[in-house]
Amino acid sequence: MKMQIGILESSRKDDIRDLFGTHYPQITCRVINSHLTIGEMDAVLAGGGPDLTPSLYGQENRASRGVNPKRDMGELAIIEAVLAARVPFLGLCRGAQLLNVALGGTLWQDLETERGSPHPERHLVRFSGRGAQRLGDEAQVNSTHHQGIDRVASGLEIIATAEDGLPEAWYRPGAIGVQFHPETLIKDDLRWLQLFDWWLGGAA
Repeated sequence: MKMQIGILESSRKDDIRDLFGTHYPQITCRVINSHLTIGEMDAVLAGGGPDLTPSLYGQENRASRGVNPKRDMGELAIIEAVLAARVPFLGLCRGAQLLNVALGGTLWQDLETERGSPHPERHLVRFSGRGAQRLGDEAQVNSTHHQGIDRVASGLEIIATAEDGLPEAWYRPGAIGVQFHPETLIKDDLRWLQLFDWWLGGAA
């Protein structure tokens, strides 16, 4: 079945396009920059990028880098429209943080200085709940982020956690967020197709 996927601007857009071209040839990808086009999409993906503007979650900028308030406001409007229209959503890294902030959650602005535990580039996560049902008990993932989830938004279920207790993936019906980059991991481990299949199937 042919599908049209909306993709927000991402630092790894080439990996995302390669993923769909290789594993989902029936899907057409289209970069979106307005909430007005959501009704044309079968699903929406938001990938990696710079830190979010801290004022969006009620904080002053203590350690956030490369913020772009105009971009952030536009993407939050898109995600709010996606959730309202119940279009299946997948957030990767920054996209996952956008999901949490859009629903009222907050972030650690810098894990090392504020939480005392930076993440290595590769580390273990353990899945729980719907995450374990879909993706198994645990997996090695990749970290390129210096921020993470502090207060989890109401209505989101944590479905993966790092060994130090930091949330690594969250879920609500119709929306999934993962703090890592499965669009890169999939090159060496096809198990991550299960995550994309779950999202494209409606993220139920």
